[in-house]
This record gives sequence, structure tokens and C-alpha cells, in this order.
Amino acid sequence: MNATVEARLVDNALQPVSGVAVNWSWSASGMQNASTTDTNGVFKIPLNITSDHELGNFTMTFEFPGTPLLKGSRVVQDFWVVSRTHINLVHAECTEVNVCESGDLWEFTAQVTDDNRTPVIKDIGSALDGAGVNGGKVQVIFEGIDFDNVFHRQVVAELNPNAGIIHYDRVLNPQLLIDDPASFLPDGFGPVNIILRFEENLPHEGCPVLEDFQLSLQGAWDPCIAQPANDHFRRVLNHNVDGFSLIGRTSLLVDEQIVYTSEIDSATGAVIEKPMVITGQLRDELDNILFNRQIRVFYEMQGSSQGPVSCDPGTSNFEGNFSIVCPLSGVLAGQARVTVEYNAWENNDRFRYKNASVTHLFPVFSNSTLEITEAGPFKTDVDRFTFANGTSFSVLYLKESFHIEAMLKQSNGQPLGGKCVNIYLNPLENTRPIATAWTSDEDGSIHWFSGDPEQNPSRKGVEPIGNELEGFRTLRVAYEPAREVSKGCDQETSAVVNGSYMDLLVLVRSKVDLSIDDGWEKPLGYQAGEEVTGGVAVIRNRIEAAVAGQQVHFLRQYWNGTVWVNESLDIVTTNDRGIANFSYQYTGKQCGDETCDGTWRVIAHFPETSLFAGGEDIVGLVVLGQPPGDMNAAAWWTQPNVVLPIIIAMLFAMIISAVMYKRYAERRRIEILRGILMDTMMQLQAANEYIQVIFNCYKDLVRFFRSHGFMKKVYETTREFEWAVREALTGIATTDQLADFLSIFEEARYSDHTITVTHRDGAIHTLQAITTSIDMALGDQMFTRTAEHDAAIHTTMVKAGQFVTAEGEMRQAGIDEDAEELNFSL
Repeated sequence: MNATVEARLVDNALQPVSGVAVNWSWSASGMQNASTTDTNGVFKIPLNITSDHELGNFTMTFEFPGTPLLKGSRVVQDFWVVSRTHINLVHAECTEVNVCESGDLWEFTAQVTDDNRTPVIKDIGSALDGAGVNGGKVQVIFEGIDFDNVFHRQVVAELNPNAGIIHYDRVLNPQLLIDDPASFLPDGFGPVNIILRFEENLPHEGCPVLEDFQLSLQGAWDPCIAQPANDHFRRVLNHNVDGFSLIGRTSLLVDEQIVYTSEIDSATGAVIEKPMVITGQLRDELDNILFNRQIRVFYEMQGSSQGPVSCDPGTSNFEGNFSIVCPLSGVLAGQARVTVEYNAWENNDRFRYKNASVTHLFPVFSNSTLEITEAGPFKTDVDRFTFANGTSFSVLYLKESFHIEAMLKQSNGQPLGGKCVNIYLNPLENTRPIATAWTSDEDGSIHWFSGDPEQNPSRKGVEPIGNELEGFRTLRVAYEPAREVSKGCDQETSAVVNGSYMDLLVLVRSKVDLSIDDGWEKPLGYQAGEEVTGGVAVIRNRIEAAVAGQQVHFLRQYWNGTVWVNESLDIVTTNDRGIANFSYQYTGKQCGDETCDGTWRVIAHFPETSLFAGGEDIVGLVVLGQPPGDMNAAAWWTQPNVVLPIIIAMLFAMIISAVMYKRYAERRRIEILRGILMDTMMQLQAANEYIQVIFNCYKDLVRFFRSHGFMKKVYETTREFEWAVREALTGIATTDQLADFLSIFEEARYSDHTITVTHRDGAIHTLQAITTSIDMALGDQMFTRTAEHDAAIHTTMVKAGQFVTAEGEMRQAGIDEDAEELNFSL
């Protein structure tokens, strides 16, 4: 290695002395020579340190002999000839990576050598050993970085090489690091740089002694950095290369909650939309609070096609708590899959903490709103009644069908489809609903009609409630997911929408009919001064109940030859039988202040009230009759001796027609019954489901018996069915046939043995016998005469003298069959 020693000669005024010779000598080799100073008083001495140069402390002597003006001087300078020290890292790892967790073992192995008097760093050199002249000391310094990016250093070991090898390992415990006041990681987690520092041990180069206070300095804290070529004996293992990062596990503690999409303002009663607020706390594995960390939240409604919805991120506070608001506008109630994430990279914690993510299922409840948009009679009609004070109410009619239009939706406006709602009338008195309805899957609307058998199997409309017929009633449509309603909707297993209802006050009215109770028209007319009496009955047209205590107007008018002129108005209140009577004296041709032809009429009118809708008016004429002396001159239809025979003849014709119609209806009934039995017999012959065919026959017979009055229309029993069969077929089928017929249904309904082909054939035989009997009863069976039915009126002719022999042969007395044979003898 070539080296140069540079020195400077100055006088006592520190002015350079130039152009003079300075003698020098090198003790290592005994070399002597002289060098001349330049204009700056500097002179240079070249040295050639060979590879076999002896190591150690040597001196170089400088002597200036002086001049006439300058006094001479002599200086001796010590020089060390040293070898270069190399620290070569063999390996450093924590379970084969540079990312460590609590409890992991971090270790490193390095080789400490000198350059073997060679300047090339890649030379193997000689291994240092021990702490003596041929060894030295290596300081292991851990440099950690805290949350505030402040460096903390700690000398964790001072190692003497053993045959050139140093080794160090450490079990990482973040809690011990926190408890150690001089810790290199006061937060327990973070990146750690490792400094391997060979302290100078001449003749081996190295770093100067490090003072304790220098460890806490920020910036250029190590004086070894200022030494040239310090990278040979001072190695830095960066945390992201050969050092390590102590990574802690993080935990997100998310608060469980039940989410509501809205709430009711206690002051105004208005529905206010609410967001979903996700709250929780961020901690590390040592239960330390992590503050000022960004938290992300996104959620997805199960069963929704909307996909994940991101919320605005939030930041944990000084207590580690976070609160993140997620809007729920337009969200259907259900289950929300909420994911809360902490990303260490986003928070510049990638060398300190792991990512954390938790997922929770939160039930999202919503308040529902139910609105009745329309209620009216029949399927589409809308009727209202307005009182004198201006108040108006929807109208339904007693015993009539009605319809309801409604809408069920969440408080945020989202429709609720496929939900069951209960329909009540006067729900405070009648806790059972009259019917149920289902909301539309598309828009949550309700279209219900009481006359639809699929929506309302009973098909009942507005029925009387006890003795209450007309009046105000409360119509309620209620969505009750949390209740098991008898005769109504079932309880929902996982209801996430709160129930709601709407009451509508409706006016129930009755339609009435006017009928004549006491007619006031007389075929022969009235005479002047005669009293005219009449009456009408006001009846509810659906239940035929009298309307009592209501007014009926009787308007009297006369014909003046051009128009009908009002003469007077009588207002009569109906009695408890709904009848209103009137009477007045007929004035004949004296019509008010003028004269007329005596033609009057009385109009019975029922005025509409809040509870009753009026029927058609009844008009009856009151005419002037013929005087008593002119009876013979009257028309024939006014003479009793002519009209009475005609009436009697008409009565006879009506009686005969009624008898014939009854016989026709009876025959028609038997034909229908025969058709049911014939269809069943043919189905038994063709089908394999014998029990199903017999049950269908049973249902058809029950329907037939109900329609013809043999059974009640509410329910049927076995005894009632048996009675109906015997009543309908009495005189047609025999007792044995009826018994066999009833046994068919008994076996199918109650027997526990299998119905086989044998039973089927028996049923077919029985049905065939009964249908044959019905054919006989209807006269459809034709009688035929055959030879076996002919009576033998005349027997076979027998000749005189014929007889039968002992051999059974027929012989004729006096006739010899063999004339040639003579058998005569005496």
C-alpha cells in the first residue's frame, strides 16, 4: 500500500517557510531522506507499506536544521501500521424472515477478520479471536423507532470474536421492552436497525469509544461515522433488509348493536332517517390503545343486489375509540354484513402492526308505515257521505262487499313486498281479523276485495256486529310481524321491520227498499169526501229488517191537464215494524184553488240519511170513480161478476203449472244425482286412486245435498250425511242398496285396511244397482217381453187313445206298427 505523509513547516508567526529542506527518518525501515517545502510550507513524504510490513507503533522524525534567520527544530511523530478490520454478516433472521412477532427468536452470526495485510476487502484475511491483541470487541446496538419517529438505541451485547465468529440471539418480548426504561422499543413494537461496531484495538482499526450520552442523540450520534472507510468495521443492518421489525397483532373491538333505519321525532311525530353508526376500539395485542389510526368500514345487505357500500373512513381518538357513520338511505331491512378494517400500510404502521379485519352481522330494523289509500263498496266503487258541517267519510254498505287499497313500506320509502297484513273492523271490540291480505312483491301495494274467494274464502262483506247494524266503524289494516294472530297472519320468524297500522273511520250505511204495505190505488176509484189511506214498509234490502224511526215523505199531487202540481207533503215516522201510514180526505175535482179532472197521485219517498240510502219512490194514483148509480155502465174489467171467473181460472192454471214445475224439478234433481253416481262409477273403472275417487264423490254429494236442502250449509257430520242419502233416495233404492252405498264411504274414510280391487268392484256393483233403480224410477228402463215371459194359454194337442208305455214311448191305441207280424193267439 502506498501512503503519503504530509507535513507543514511554519515559523513562530505561523507563516509558512518555503523552499527549505526538511530531513526525516522512518523508524520501521531506517529510511532517511529530505523533502523540500513548497510555497505553503508543505512537504510530502511517500511511504510504501508493503503487505509484509510489520504491524505496530513506529515513529517518523522530522528535523529542520535552521537558517540564518530561522532557528532549527525537531519533531518526532508516532505512526501505527494497522490491518483493516472487516465485519462480514453470515446470516440474520427471525424464522427465516425479517418480520418478527412476540415470542420469536431473532439471531445473527457474523465473521470478524483482519485483511491479512492485504488491502482488498474480499480477501478472507485472518480471523480475530478473543479480547487481546489478536482480537477485539464488537458492540451490538439495537436502534428502534417509536410512534413519533424518535430513535432509541441500546447496547444489547459486547461480543469478543471466537475464531473470528460472533453470534447473538434474543427472544423478543414486547412487554419487557415496554417495561425497560432504556428500551430500544419503548412502544413494544416497531422497526429495529442493528449496528455492529468494532471498537478500535490497535493494531486493528476500529471505532473510537462510544459514550453513553451519545446513544440518545438524534442525527450524527456515532463519531465512528466520521472515520474514513468505517464501513469495514461498522456494519448497519437495516430493519427492512437484514434487521427486523417486531410486528404486533391488532384487534378491532366492534360494539354489537341493533340498527334502525329511522326513528320517530318525539316532538313532531315525524319519521327521521337514521344512519348506521359503527363504534368500537382499536388495540394491540398488549391491550395498548392505538390512537390516530384510520379505520375503514363497508357493509353489504344480505340478499341485496346492490353490492358492498363504503362508508366515510374514521379515525380513532386518544382513547382508541372510533365512530363511523354509514348512511342507510334506500336500504331494505334485513341483515347487514359489516366489515371493519384497519390497514397498517395506510397508517404507516406496516413495520409495527399487522392488518386487522372483523366482520359482524347486524340486524337492520326499520319502522314501517301503512297507509290506506282507498276503501269503498264493491270492487272499484268509491262512495263518501258529507255531513252538514263539511266532514266527509268513506262509506261502506251493510252486507255488501267492499275493497281496500293500501300501501306498506319502510319509513325510508322502500316498499315491503310479500308481507301479510290483518284487516279488522272495530278492532277494539273484535280482536280477530275479518280477513288477511298480502302486499305486492313489486311495490308493496295491497289490493283486497272481500268478494274474491281467493283473498277472502268466506266472501263476507260488512257484517252486523251484535245488534250494531249501521253507524261508524273503525277499519284497521295492520302489519303485525311480531304477533301470532288467531285467524290471521302468522308470526314472522325473523322480523326485521316493526309493525304498523292505520285506522280509517268509515260510515256503514244500509240500502233500503220501499214496499207497499197498504195500497191506496182502487180500481173503481174514490168518491169525493172519501178517506184515502195507505202505507209503505221500509226494509233493509240485504237482511230484510225493518227500518224504524225514520221519516217517509208522502207527496200529494194533482194533474191539471198539463203537469203534476204539488198540493201537500206529509212526513211520517216509521214504527217499530218499519211501516209509515198516511190518510187524508179525497177532494175529488177540487184541486187546491182550481178545478181538475180528479186525477191525483201520492208519491212515497224515503229521503236519504247518514245511515240509510233511499230506495225507489212508490207512486200510487188516486182517481175519481164512477157514481154508485152508474155501476152497470162501468167497464167489464171493473165488474166483479166478470173479473171473478177470470181470476179463478188463472188460479187453477197457476196451481197446475206449479205442480208440473215441482215434478220437473224433482226429476231434474234425481237426474243430477244419477250423473254424480255414473261419473264416480266410470272413474273407478278407469283410475287407480280408488280412495280419492270415493272422496271426490263424497264432496260432490255433500255439495248436491246442500244445494237441495238435504244438509245444512255450515258443516256436515256422518249422521247428517247418512240421513241426507236416505232422504234423497227413499222410494228409489232398496234398504240393502242404501246400506251397501253408505258402507263404501265408511270404508274409505275410517277403515285402516287397504282399499283393493275387490272393494272397487263391490263399489262399482253397488253404484250400478242404484243407478239402475234410478233409471227405473225415472221410467228410462224399457221392459222387454221374451219367450220365457209368454204364458202357455193352450197346451200341446193330445190325440185320443195316446198313451205312454213303460219304456217312455208314445203309442196310439188301435194302431199296429208291424202289420206283417201276427202275434194274435187265443
